Amino acid sequence: MPSFVLPLILTLALCAAATAQAQSTPPVLAVPGDAADALAAAVKAQDADAIAGLYLPDAVLLSPGAAPVSGQAAIRAVWAQNFKGGMRSLTFEDIRPEQGSDRAAVAWTWTAGMAWSGQSFTGRSLVYFTLTPEGWRISADMWQPAP
Repeated sequence: MPSFVLPLILTLALCAAATAQAQSTPPVLAVPGDAADALAAAVKAQDADAIAGLYLPDAVLLSPGAAPVSGQAAIRAVWAQNFKGGMRSLTFEDIRPEQGSDRAAVAWTWTAGMAWSGQSFTGRSLVYFTLTPEGWRISADMWQPAP
């Protein structure tokens, strides 16, 4: 093996690892409404780690007809399952933030695009945020289908 091959392989592996890490680093949310753009970008990238990073470690996800999902690992698993089920896009409208000094709530309507069917699903959410030293993080997320 030529002497340059091993260093080249190691360099490529480190670059790939750094790129994967960069994709999974959640953005710092300066304001709670920025979560819509962060979620849309993470769905487009199929990055469940980045989405889970938007939530606090003890966050709760409340879905209709389902048991509460608690914690980042469980929330990450829900999003990974969404991606396996064909979710490829997420768009938001009617974003309505209500912000205090360290707590906030955002109501929004969203549409999830499904790759396997070419169809979409529309829902609405009320998302509760807490301000941390790293920025705003989701502490509770409750959604329902939109009529």
